[in-house]
Amino acid sequence: MAYDNQEEIVALVQHMAAIPERLVRAMTDKPRDKFLYRPAAGEWTVLEIFAHMRAVDDIVTTRIYMLLSRDNAPLVSFDERRWAEVARYLQRDIHQSMTLFTLRRIEFVTVLRQLFAEDWQRSGQHETYGTQTLLSIVRDLVSHEEEHCARIEQLMQ
Repeated sequence: MAYDNQEEIVALVQHMAAIPERLVRAMTDKPRDKFLYRPAAGEWTVLEIFAHMRAVDDIVTTRIYMLLSRDNAPLVSFDERRWAEVARYLQRDIHQSMTLFTLRRIEFVTVLRQLFAEDWQRSGQHETYGTQTLLSIVRDLVSHEEEHCARIEQLMQ
C-alpha cells in the first residue's frame, strides 16, 4: 500500500536537510566556553547535546538502511550514550564533527529524496519497540532533532 501523504514526507525530509545549517549558524564564531556551559546541574552542555545527536543519527540512519535493504529487517537496540562514548564524540573538535555530520546528512537526505512512496511503509522489527516503519522512524528522528537543535540554538545565544 502506497503512502498517500507526499506533502508530509517532503516536509520531513526538508526538515532533516535543514538541521545542519541551523546548527552551523548557531555554533559558528562562538567561544569554546559556550560549548561547555552547563545551564544547571544534570543538564547537558551544547557539546553533549551534539554528541548525542551524532550518535542517534549514526544509529537511526543505520536502521533505515537496514529497512531499505532487507524485508522485515531486525532493528537492533543501541545505547546512544555508549555509542557516543565509543565514537569519542565529546573529545572531537566540534567544527570537524559538525562537518562530518553535515556530509553524512547530505548523503542521507539524497537517499530519502530518491525513494518511492511505498518505500516509506517498509518495516522492520525493533527488539524493544516492535514493528517500525521508515516513516515512523523518520518522524521520530525529526522530532528528536528539532528538540535538541532548538536547545542548542537557545544555549548558543
